[in-house]
Amino acid sequence: MKTKIFLLAAMLSICSLPSKAQWVVTDPMNMAQGIINTAKQIIETSTTAANMLKNFQEVQKVYTQGKQYYDALKSVHDW
Repeated sequence: MKTKIFLLAAMLSICSLPSKAQWVVTDPMNMAQGIINTAKQIIETSTTAANMLKNFQEVQKVYTQGKQYYDALKSVHDW
């Protein structure tokens, strides 16, 4: 009986203690690495966009040349 009373008193004393919030834990190295990775991704994305623009300009140039060739063949009348 004494052990039950002791356990009950221990449980009540543990439950009656005030609870305190923890401090926010931050990792500055992890945050810095995240910023660096984001910057690298932005540079990579802008490089990819620049390459796509160059490729589009090449395709446009080939299309224009093909259209001029087709128009020149179309204008020839072989009667």
